[in-house]
Amino acid sequence: MKYILAGVVAVVLLVTVATFVLGAQVAEERIGSQAEADLRHGHAAPQAPLTGLRAAFDPGSLRPGAEALELVLRDGAGVPLEGAAVEVALVRPAGGGEARRATATSLGGGRYRVAAGFDAPGFWDVRLDVKAGERATSVTQQVRVEAGGAEACDLAAGPCRAQAGPLTVSLDLGRTLVTMRELPAVVEVALGGAPVEGATVEIAFAMKEMNMGENRLALAPAGAGRYAGKAVLVRCSSGRVDWIASVTVRAPGRPPASVQFPFAVKE
Repeated sequence: MKYILAGVVAVVLLVTVATFVLGAQVAEERIGSQAEADLRHGHAAPQAPLTGLRAAFDPGSLRPGAEALELVLRDGAGVPLEGAAVEVALVRPAGGGEARRATATSLGGGRYRVAAGFDAPGFWDVRLDVKAGERATSVTQQVRVEAGGAEACDLAAGPCRAQAGPLTVSLDLGRTLVTMRELPAVVEVALGGAPVEGATVEIAFAMKEMNMGENRLALAPAGAGRYAGKAVLVRCSSGRVDWIASVTVRAPGRPPASVQFPFAVKE
């Protein structure tokens, strides 16, 4: 009897082991077959989401009047994102108006070119709607657009003049440059020595590498290529007195042109 029971136990164990091994083989075959089917039908394994996506902008693109914006897209691991579909919207929060929209063209290596640019200096929001395969995301980055600078000139001593593309632009802020007080702002615009009439002229005041908020002044026509208004500069809590006046001119029939005038104020 003892030997009969031992035989029965042995048979049960053999059946159990055989069932386990056969089940594992079948499961492995099913997994392998499913993977092969996915490859045949183009079903790739799920991709990681587009997290941590950031854009690095070409400094030469961050200029008023630039014909195009160029950028490099990288994922959260710092790997260039190639071959993505990218829609771009440029918005100046303090400037109003509609967003400037365009579709980016891939240049390879995670680099993209957008046939749209900035028409004035200041802070802009760049919204990127990105789709790579089944992955998609939207990010918004703020950039600062700066105009070219004028040669060294002391605005406290008199008007300063510089070239903004083909235009000659002169800026005068009066002889007493102080904060928290109205300053007379006068801009003269000429083309080939002739006054430019019918232009739209504005001045944006800012500090380098410090966000002082948007401070823009739209000037009114004053005749003979002159445009005038009143400006007020706030006092910087850090004690800095260095400012930059960015003058943007939109002359009839011409693209926007900008130039910067650095100057210092008194408290």
